[in-house]
Amino acid sequence: MAREDYDNENYWRCPMLGGPVPFKYCRTTNNGLPCAKIPSCWHNKLDVLQFLKSNYSEDELKSAFSPQPGRMERIYDVLEKLSGENKKSGES
Repeated sequence: MAREDYDNENYWRCPMLGGPVPFKYCRTTNNGLPCAKIPSCWHNKLDVLQFLKSNYSEDELKSAFSPQPGRMERIYDVLEKLSGENKKSGES
C-alpha cells in the first residue's frame, strides 16, 4: 500500500479543523508527517497502523507521535522569539 493509495478518501469530520478532510491532509499536515490523531480518526476506514508502518520509518513515526507542545507553550515560545528580535533590533 503506497502513500498515495488513500489520498482521496475523506474523513467526515476532522477533530482539529471541524470539517471533512482528505487522507492526504492527515498524512502530511505535521511538516510532511502524519497527524498524531491519524490512528484514532482513520482506524474504521483502513488499516492505518499497517499503512504507517509500511510508509514511514521508525524515526519519522517517533517524530510524528512524540508529545507536541501545547498551545500556550507555543504562544510563549513565539513571544520569547519576538522579544529577542526586538531587543536585537533596538541595540543597533
